[in-house]
Amino acid sequence: MTTERQIIFHGHYFQDFYLKVSDSVKNKIGYVFRIIKTVDRISEKFLKHLDGTDGLYEIRVEVGSNTYRIFCCFDKGNLVVLFNAFHKKTQKTPKQEIELAEKLKNEYFTLKTNNMKNKEAIRNARNFDEILNIQYGKIGTKKRDKFEEKAQYFVISETLKDARHEAKMTQEQLADKVGTKKSYISRLENGKCDIQLSTLYRIFEDGLGRQISLLIA
Repeated sequence: MTTERQIIFHGHYFQDFYLKVSDSVKNKIGYVFRIIKTVDRISEKFLKHLDGTDGLYEIRVEVGSNTYRIFCCFDKGNLVVLFNAFHKKTQKTPKQEIELAEKLKNEYFTLKTNNMKNKEAIRNARNFDEILNIQYGKIGTKKRDKFEEKAQYFVISETLKDARHEAKMTQEQLADKVGTKKSYISRLENGKCDIQLSTLYRIFEDGLGRQISLLIA
């Protein structure tokens, strides 16, 4: 091979397995992965297609009398996508492990297809609101509402910091002026706490001499 294959993960299934095994197993996995990354024609001793599946392979790792299997597939011929892995204790690969691997493989390619569609849709977007709809969903959906909430906190925290700096006030001075604690002002400026509308008005109008206008869309 002129270039190494990349070995990438889908989810955290392999990583969870890897953290649980001994150092000797980790070492052997590393050796086998090196073969998969660098050798053009890989022996079935280390990588074998599973009969009856659509492109699902198992990476084979032997350490002493222990056998380990790591499921994967190829993506465009040069990526090995790793899914679930397990310590094989019987001669036959458990059916439920194969079913899980197939499910994860389908999930991987579905997500990849959706991401490609999203990228194309973003390229063709006519304004930023369309991009937000593609990336997070329309307003009223859970993912979009969470984004809007975080974005609003960001606006408030950055506006508060700028206004306080322009007023040449410390966090402690502002807190004393509006009857709260410095730690509360600090959390607000870092977007790490909720704020009631009455408190927001008090901080900006009474503390910083700024007018707030409320826009409801």
